[in-house]
Amino acid sequence: MILQRYILRELIGSFLFAFFAVLAVCLIGTMFQVVRAFPGLGLDLVAKALPLTVGSIATWVILVGACTSSTLVYARLAAENEITAMRACGIHAWRIVAPAVLLGLLLVGAAYPLNEAVVPTMRHKKRLSFREAIVYQLQHPPAGSQDFKIGLMRITYMDYRDGRMVGPTVSKYGVAKKTQEHKLMMEAFAPSGAIVVQDNQLSIVMTRPYGWEMNEKGQQELFSAGNDVKFDIPPEEMNVPRQLPDKPADELWELYFKSKDQALRNQILLILHTRYASSLAPLLLVLVAMPIGILVQRGSRLAGLGAALPPLLLYFVLYFVFQGLGDKSRVHPLVAAYAPDLFLGALSSVLLWRIAQR
Repeated sequence: MILQRYILRELIGSFLFAFFAVLAVCLIGTMFQVVRAFPGLGLDLVAKALPLTVGSIATWVILVGACTSSTLVYARLAAENEITAMRACGIHAWRIVAPAVLLGLLLVGAAYPLNEAVVPTMRHKKRLSFREAIVYQLQHPPAGSQDFKIGLMRITYMDYRDGRMVGPTVSKYGVAKKTQEHKLMMEAFAPSGAIVVQDNQLSIVMTRPYGWEMNEKGQQELFSAGNDVKFDIPPEEMNVPRQLPDKPADELWELYFKSKDQALRNQILLILHTRYASSLAPLLLVLVAMPIGILVQRGSRLAGLGAALPPLLLYFVLYFVFQGLGDKSRVHPLVAAYAPDLFLGALSSVLLWRIAQR
């Protein structure tokens, strides 16, 4: 038990260091992104966005910390011949790897509620805060080139001087029925324009606009005007509906059983089972990273860091590839959700068998 507590302390310490180091890098990147995108709001929006970012990316950071800490600790034990000494003393391999398994189980217990409840809610709240920031900036337009996206509308201008936009552009998108992809439906240009706020209604008034729009037959029709034309931003565009991946599980299951659209049912299954599969991933990454660290026979405490990256990167690649295939209904949702985990499980079985045979 003393030996196992010693290894577990090392694992927890390395995991916490890796977790907070990666999280700090992500938060610094988010801070610069927010400040650059919303220069007029500054620290107020950063203070709102950073806690929401922590909640939305926590499970990804857990994966990095789990893989990195397991490899580093067991690589150090192997490099300093501590594992060799343990085996020479008759300590069974299971007692050596048991602390890593316990760490993996603890991380699974933390990842499941995060994937099921915290991450979807934080992602939705983050989108809400960004939408509020966009609306505020439209009400108080900043100078310089700007690009705003509100729902299915996009507003850009080259500069803002004396209460008017220079070179504004208004674009409207629609959702294609077959592919569910956004398709450009209208685009209007003008030498100048103004943003009008009246009774919480945002409108873009463009002076002598010209452009094109898609008609019912799917053909482009040109238009132009010699006076001011107002483009209203519909109230529904100002709202941020909760996207399907951000809905709680009970709502998703209810929608699944009510819907007769097979494409929608497959998408819901993919979302739900991806949450379950992602919750198991920390344990599987630990079971892969730990024997890789043991197999590293030379080097220092950081000798296994490079060895920890390939399985982690491979998991990310498989995850996004199969998510893309599942979204396009190229593979069954369960295959898309669990394929990365199955690969990690098979790889960990081979590596653990090698460790047991040594």
